[in-house]
Amino acid sequence: MNRTDLTLIFVSTVVVALVLGWCARWMFDRLNHEPHPPEFGDDEDPLLLAQTAQAKAESELSRIQSEYASEYNQLKAELGATMDGLGLARQKSDALQAEIKTLKQSNSAEDINDDMPDEKS
Repeated sequence: MNRTDLTLIFVSTVVVALVLGWCARWMFDRLNHEPHPPEFGDDEDPLLLAQTAQAKAESELSRIQSEYASEYNQLKAELGATMDGLGLARQKSDALQAEIKTLKQSNSAEDINDDMPDEKS
C-alpha cells in the first residue's frame, strides 16, 4: 500500500463517519422531537390577539400623525409670522434708505449753494 492509497482510505473513512454522524443526529432529532410550547395561552385566540395588536398600532399611528400635524401647523404659523416681520423690516429699511438719500441730496444742494458767491454784494 502506497501513500496515495492510504490517504484515499483515510479521507473516505472521515467522509463516511461524517455522513453517518449526520444521519444519526437527524434520526435522533426526529425521534425525540418535542413540540414547541405554544406562544399563546390556551384561552387566547391568535386572531383576536392580532386584531388587538393592529388596533393598538393604528391608534399609536393616529396619535403620532396628529402630533406631527400639530407641530407642522405650529411651524407654519411661526414661519408666516417671521415672514410678515421680515416684510415690515424691509419696508422700514427701504423708507429709511429713501430718507437718507433725500437728506444727502438736500445736504449736497446746500453745499453747492454755500460754495457759490452771493450776488447780493
